[in-house]
Amino acid sequence: MKKNFIAYAAISLGIMLSFTLLTRHINNTSIVDKQPSNRITTSIYDEDRTLRKSDFIIATQSENSNTAYDMDLALNSAQDGKKVISSNKSLSRGTSTLPSVQTNKDTYTSKVKLVDWWKGGSSIFSIGTTAQVKDLYTGKTFNVTRTMGTNHADCETPTKEDTNIMKSIWGGFSWDRRPIILTINGERYAASMSAMPHAGIDSAPAYDYIKNRSGGYGSGENLDVIKGNGMDGHFDIHFLNSTRHKDNKKDPEHQAAILKAAGK
Repeated sequence: MKKNFIAYAAISLGIMLSFTLLTRHINNTSIVDKQPSNRITTSIYDEDRTLRKSDFIIATQSENSNTAYDMDLALNSAQDGKKVISSNKSLSRGTSTLPSVQTNKDTYTSKVKLVDWWKGGSSIFSIGTTAQVKDLYTGKTFNVTRTMGTNHADCETPTKEDTNIMKSIWGGFSWDRRPIILTINGERYAASMSAMPHAGIDSAPAYDYIKNRSGGYGSGENLDVIKGNGMDGHFDIHFLNSTRHKDNKKDPEHQAAILKAAGK
């Protein structure tokens, strides 16, 4: 009887042990199945690197994108002072495509040089040089050629098209001084310009003695050099410290416009 009891107990113990091992195996299997996929989440970031919507916007990523890489790019860009990050393409693992970045940098006065007329300006914008004018307020551009002038640059437009753009900025021919950016050989210079042609007639040969020159300049040498450009005579472009021809004095309005163009 005692032997039968011991045998029964041993069998029962074996069954319980087997059941326990089986239960643990099932539970372990369930835990493994519930482990997250190998996607990298934002939990890898330290608390001091929390992303803020006010700093930038991250474009929606596809399900297979490298989220950690994308977010790290956004973080680094935000920390560099960039305001908006946008991209319509997700960044997949192993690619080197970067999101486009938009900034609010002032495009008018960046890298604009303020040059004294008597200390290099006259040589930079020498007679015969064609330059691009960019109006500071409208952003419109057209070409001009320096044809003469000593105290400042006397200029003409090379074509009627340039003349029409100039007139669209000033609202016709005008003595109003406006700040401009003058581009010469890839360099940008602060200058001021008025758009009133004077001292010449387009239909007469250059430098001939004529009457009734434009702008009320009366009789004298025809100072209109470029023909067929839709204007009679030339207009003025001033640099820092350049002066008027009539009295050798600086024009206050031109000088103020030059400083405006230079961002001063």
